[in-house]
Amino acid sequence: MKALVFAGAEIWDYSFCKAYMDGAGVVICCDSGLRHAKALGIRPDYIVGDFDSVSPEVWDYYKGQGIPVRQFPARKNETDMELGVLLALELGANELVLFGGIGDRFDHTLANAHYLLSLLKKGVRARLVDEKNCVEVIDKHLTVCGKVGDIVSTIPLSMEVRGITLKGFSYPLTDFDLALDDDYIAVSNVLAEERAEIDIRDGYLFVIRSRD
Repeated sequence: MKALVFAGAEIWDYSFCKAYMDGAGVVICCDSGLRHAKALGIRPDYIVGDFDSVSPEVWDYYKGQGIPVRQFPARKNETDMELGVLLALELGANELVLFGGIGDRFDHTLANAHYLLSLLKKGVRARLVDEKNCVEVIDKHLTVCGKVGDIVSTIPLSMEVRGITLKGFSYPLTDFDLALDDDYIAVSNVLAEERAEIDIRDGYLFVIRSRD
């Protein structure tokens, strides 16, 4: 099951969302992530969080609609987005799209990006997306579909990623090793074909699709 989780970071242009929303089985809003559902005109299936940041106007709009709410204290170990993810896993999701998780707080953004590894180890495909980026972590294979000229960066998350092979890129690699403390030669690669392949033999690799 595919779950959409809306966290609280700003989304300035919602036009990118639809491509990720198709086929979703559940929509979960985390605290002020509710405003994104309102902007998109959708009714979430669940609302979670400590509700210290959602505006009274948005909260009043949804709280009388009979949507299940899970409220938590402000002092807690999990972020609101993590609470939404945990609920999605509880409901049986094996694919997650995380909106509103890339924002001005670099600590939150970095933590959300690293959280993708924990989800991968649970057998869940998770993507962290905004208007200009799609971030995921892989440990084996990924097919990337897009337009010729699209930017794709492959950056080590583990100390070393071995046996990287990139096909269909302007700068291909064959059985190449990248290290976290070495030169990042695979940043800002470019699709040379509409379908490209990424394979790794060992380690964990960020795959980041970006646009200017």
